[in-house]
Amino acid sequence: MRALFNNNQITHMLVQNALKLSIVPLMFFVPVFVFQVELESIYDYILEVTRLYSVVIIASLSEKVINSKVVRVGIWIGILNGFYDAITEIVYIDLVISHRFPFADALLDEGLLLVAYGCVIFGLYKHLSKVNKLALLDNLTKCYTRSALSLVPHGHYQLFYLDLDKFKQINDSKGHNVGDQVLTVFGRRLIRCCDEIGYAFRVGGDEFIAIVDINHAENFIERFTKACEVESIEFSYGTAACSHNYFDQAIKEADEDLYEMKMFKASSSPYDFEINTFS
Repeated sequence: MRALFNNNQITHMLVQNALKLSIVPLMFFVPVFVFQVELESIYDYILEVTRLYSVVIIASLSEKVINSKVVRVGIWIGILNGFYDAITEIVYIDLVISHRFPFADALLDEGLLLVAYGCVIFGLYKHLSKVNKLALLDNLTKCYTRSALSLVPHGHYQLFYLDLDKFKQINDSKGHNVGDQVLTVFGRRLIRCCDEIGYAFRVGGDEFIAIVDINHAENFIERFTKACEVESIEFSYGTAACSHNYFDQAIKEADEDLYEMKMFKASSSPYDFEINTFS
């Protein structure tokens, strides 16, 4: 599979854009130095033009890297601010605009920069929130993914490792579309039963984890079992108490219980399953 982005692609894109957009500083430097235009400070002028050039490069990269209109608006406002700061280093323009309209000068100088920063910060926040949500939520079931386990607040929990019974047979006999529908319904019921007492995760094809407050464990599994019976969905589960968010150990223990329940179901023997919590 092709990588969406790799270091070589990004480096190539950066160099290519930097060369292509080098026309920007040339358009500012050449006329000033050829016609010996009077500047307030040659050093400030060089720095302002360089800043403008940098923001233009950022703008060219942002359109391909960050899909955020707010960020792009902020960057373009930053370009406008950089353009204004650069040309007002020219003495004649500074006298015509800055000295005659100090309030407008302050707005175009500092005001635009603040608006640009505000747009970029807000846009990046929204973009990163969206990326974070996509990374932490399973697209099909809307349960959390395994990577979200590290975000669970510390506490005393009961962990349930759940696995759909005969799911492969459903896929083979009725098709993957039906299998996806079963997963979707199972995930939604799991989320609803966790409600305000815990968290639902999809960690494999037909494997799920529920992490619920320890004092709601029995009520949770009873509610969830009844909800699945209504939908004619069969599942097996294992469970383990979990303290201090040691989820790896709890998952291992719950997986062993799950295997044990699967074996009992396969042997058609009665299985009396108890939830072991902290003493």
